[in-house]
Amino acid sequence: MQYTSVNSASRHSLIPGRMIHKTRRQRVLSYSYRLLLVTLALCLLNACKQDTPVGRDNAAISQARGGEIVAEYLKRDASLYRKQRVRLTIISPTEPQQVYELEIWRKQVPDETLTLTKCVLPPEESVAALSIEKKGEPTVNVSYISSTQQFRETGTEKMFFGGLTAQELLGEWDKYDYTLKEEKDVNGVKMFNVEGTLKPGASSVIARTRTIFRGDTYMPAEIHLFNSNGEELRTFQVKSYRNVSGHDLMGLIEVDNHSRNLKINIETLSAEFPEKADDQMFTRERVKQLAMQRK
Repeated sequence: MQYTSVNSASRHSLIPGRMIHKTRRQRVLSYSYRLLLVTLALCLLNACKQDTPVGRDNAAISQARGGEIVAEYLKRDASLYRKQRVRLTIISPTEPQQVYELEIWRKQVPDETLTLTKCVLPPEESVAALSIEKKGEPTVNVSYISSTQQFRETGTEKMFFGGLTAQELLGEWDKYDYTLKEEKDVNGVKMFNVEGTLKPGASSVIARTRTIFRGDTYMPAEIHLFNSNGEELRTFQVKSYRNVSGHDLMGLIEVDNHSRNLKINIETLSAEFPEKADDQMFTRERVKQLAMQRK
């Protein structure tokens, strides 16, 4: 008679009936164990995917904080009247450098912002435009074409100096919903990374923005603009700041226009915040007068 070793007995019973019973029990236990593991895995997976109350609360807090940061910047930037002289230097790897100087008047009231822009240098340029921003309405850019003696109204996606659009020069912050993505200290200054996503129904080639705000002044330090494919169109980096009559301004901005392979430097040459101004300058007739002028 052949005997089974002790080691073999640890795997198989000497009695056939008991061997079968133990094998079935092992199979049941093994199946139950696997089923338990699968159930736990599914529970964990669903827990990660589901929108928990805590997750919703965190998202709502981040969105609220992002909106507060942008609102604080706009509040500090606001003034009834503002006059600026700005120099734009356009640098191309293949074309001669171009320099323009703009005189910009702005009037702000709670539900409307009017911006009159006139190109003063070079002298042969006679570009003038009036931008009308009304709360809850698309911004309208009004210019006058002297050759046809007609006014022209466009949106803010028309490109101007160095391929920058009117939207980029104006801001149009109301087109986006904001979320605070990150908060950190950089060289002792708190910085806020705020993402903007285009609101439903709003129109723009800029589908998403990412702005780095300084925590001490709430001024932008960097602005990144992306299209709907996630490609970065423009990068704005603020290199210096100015304070005029208690108002913080961006003194020098370096812009990388990735879509046109251009660099644009935007420099604030002067700024004023008068208490009074002639409101007739914010009219179509004034745009026509400026367009017809020749120096």
